[in-house]
Amino acid sequence: MAPNENTATLEGSPSPVVQIRQYRSEDQTDVVKLFSAGMLHYATENIEFWEGYVQQSIHDDLADIGGVYMKPGGNFWVATIEDKIVGMVGLEAKPNQEGELRRMSVNHEYRRYGIGRLLIAHLEAWAAANGFTKVWLSTGGVMTQARKFYLSLGYDHTKTEVYSQDPYFEAMFYAKTVAPSQAA
Repeated sequence: MAPNENTATLEGSPSPVVQIRQYRSEDQTDVVKLFSAGMLHYATENIEFWEGYVQQSIHDDLADIGGVYMKPGGNFWVATIEDKIVGMVGLEAKPNQEGELRRMSVNHEYRRYGIGRLLIAHLEAWAAANGFTKVWLSTGGVMTQARKFYLSLGYDHTKTEVYSQDPYFEAMFYAKTVAPSQAA
């Protein structure tokens, strides 16, 4: 099994150390705050839609991270700097040795320093070491920076689905094959 923790020095800064570690139940409040802030950042239009989505997510999978992500064979990680949660990502196990990358978020003050890349690299290494062959995700069409980010990491755009015409909302899907672990 791949380790659940990883450390790295923050890109562009000589001192802060980013630690990637497995989610713990005491992280719940900070994870919900980070998710809410990240999603509501996109709420320049259709605010009610985004607020509803955030509330639904908080009451669904984010209310039971252990049961949704970890017990069924996936995982959930947080990125910390000096014990402050600044990023998060989950991998939900799906059939056929696939996993869905979910709830990727980095605190707006810490974006563009490589924390998202560290989280995704950690997720992909863990997925490969634990028998996953493919990681896929969906992201909102309005999330232009997120879409560029996933493409830069080698994810391929596989499809776009329109979920609502009024208010308009589309989701874009991306996928990447993960190499099997070389570790015995």
